[in-house]
Amino acid sequence: MGLFDFLSRKKKETVSVSAAPAATHSSAAASRQTHALLEQVEVEPGLRLPRAFANHWPQIAQSRLSAIAITATPQQELALEQSKFGHYPCMPLHAEYPRDSKGDFMYPLAQINFREMPLLEGYPRSGYLQFYISATDDVYGMDFDDQQLQKDFRVLFFEEQDVTEYKADFSFLDPAMISDRNPVCKPHALSFSAKHEYVGMGDVRHEGNEAFSLHSIIESDLDLEDDLGNAAYDLFSATGHKIGGYAHFTQTDPRIYKEGVKEYILLLQIDTDNDIMWGDSGVGNFFIHPDDLAKKDFSKVMYNWDCC
Repeated sequence: MGLFDFLSRKKKETVSVSAAPAATHSSAAASRQTHALLEQVEVEPGLRLPRAFANHWPQIAQSRLSAIAITATPQQELALEQSKFGHYPCMPLHAEYPRDSKGDFMYPLAQINFREMPLLEGYPRSGYLQFYISATDDVYGMDFDDQQLQKDFRVLFFEEQDVTEYKADFSFLDPAMISDRNPVCKPHALSFSAKHEYVGMGDVRHEGNEAFSLHSIIESDLDLEDDLGNAAYDLFSATGHKIGGYAHFTQTDPRIYKEGVKEYILLLQIDTDNDIMWGDSGVGNFFIHPDDLAKKDFSKVMYNWDCC
């Protein structure tokens, strides 16, 4: 080996040895930065976010919406007047009970007695809001071509003074109540609590927001993408039974693609639960335009459900 070759090799070894600590230092710095971005930061009382999200708290805070969380508890003995899933409605004595396009009586999916619920701006303060779906098909009464056509689902509203005399005999509903095509397997009593929601990943209001997207934060660092994606789902996916707020989907928000419904807001969401199942662990939603809600006009409600 010549002197030149020897010196050249030593130079390479020196560079290699001296470069190793720098690489280690760089890796350690990156690790500390990653840990810092995942560190939990309290942005308001009771709400903690990874620092990667907390750094954008002003934009996230602007997305705040009020909602009513619904707790559904299986219960057999229910009063006609109370809020519930999967039980007989409080209906005026001479009102016509809804039938589907085949002429069969529909399943009483839900009833909301607004008198029992905390006040939510824009929503009624009293009265009975009722949701019915067909019990005779495999798609729970939804029309994929026209999700506002109330032929196999129906949304009815009755003021309290309209139900001074009400139906008491619902024996005609026996076939509908025992159908295995109902998403709600047994009656549930409902209780309510007010809450606030942010971002609403999957909701048209987030997915169509050109000014701010949580996706861009999640995808900005490949090393953090999985951790931040999981955190975003836990914090901002809008799951659960609720009225108002952001909507949850297992697929894509249909309002994104349908003209004339992007302004529709969430009227009711019924999620999959221990005794509630939409297809394969899906979710059901009803939407309404705020102007129609203010007029208590429920004739143009949009109905959607999807599953994995």
